Amino acid sequence: MGEILLKSRPVRKFMRKALERHICTQVEIRGSKVKIRPWQGLLFLELIEGQESDVEDALRHTFGLTSADPFFPIEVDPVKVAEAVISNAPLKEGATFAVQCKRHGEKNSDWNSQTFAGAVGAEILALAPHLKVNLGEPEWAVRIALMNDKVAILGDRILCQGGLPTGVQGTVLVDLQTERDYLASWLVMRRGCRLSFTPESKPDLMELVSIWDPYYKSEKIRKILATAPGPGHVGEIWAIVGDKLSGRLETEGKIPIATLEPLEGWLEESLEELRHRAESTQAIA
Repeated sequence: MGEILLKSRPVRKFMRKALERHICTQVEIRGSKVKIRPWQGLLFLELIEGQESDVEDALRHTFGLTSADPFFPIEVDPVKVAEAVISNAPLKEGATFAVQCKRHGEKNSDWNSQTFAGAVGAEILALAPHLKVNLGEPEWAVRIALMNDKVAILGDRILCQGGLPTGVQGTVLVDLQTERDYLASWLVMRRGCRLSFTPESKPDLMELVSIWDPYYKSEKIRKILATAPGPGHVGEIWAIVGDKLSGRLETEGKIPIATLEPLEGWLEESLEELRHRAESTQAIA
């Protein structure tokens, strides 16, 4: 969960629950269903029905996650771990490998991450003596997580967008007219803000936003995902994105509305990378 884990305990709990609701909703609108269990700063997702590809796509489009690892559980036994992964070993003579192990939870009385990785590596060499160890830049990385009662053999990592769950930092007003408006709004969403659209906002850009925040899909989903930094602040606008909206809101003596310009000073090469991450290149004609 990355940045969420740096927050104080009550804020961390608030943001984690918002993140869980977002994940479940993102998965469900793609036609699948998951069960989520928090543990030791991690979230475990169990696929209840549907396709793994739906879950992977949902995770890639959920702010607040840095990465996710599919895993296969096995008992804490170096021999069985080596036997489970050996079919993936490269066949080339002299090919290099490394066992990358990270421990989670309470300390295991028999193993720590280094000793378990070493034991698994020794068993792999016994099964495939043509391999060589290279801990720096291996051709084949065996990634495992050591827990109290099991080992998780990790699959290919799913890279996510990081940031904070949408809505936990309140609501901002946007006027979506151009790709630049969308990219600026995407960055604001990534910082935990929910967007409120002007009546003039373009439907195709609003639809693109809903890929990342399904809040706009239906009234039922809005009730599930409605959140704010504090009670009574759901939907209360505290900022605008872009200077074209300056002066549009009356503050009635309250704190002035902030104007957010997240793209200020960006170079074109950085904007191109942002277009790729925010998936605007293929979605906006």
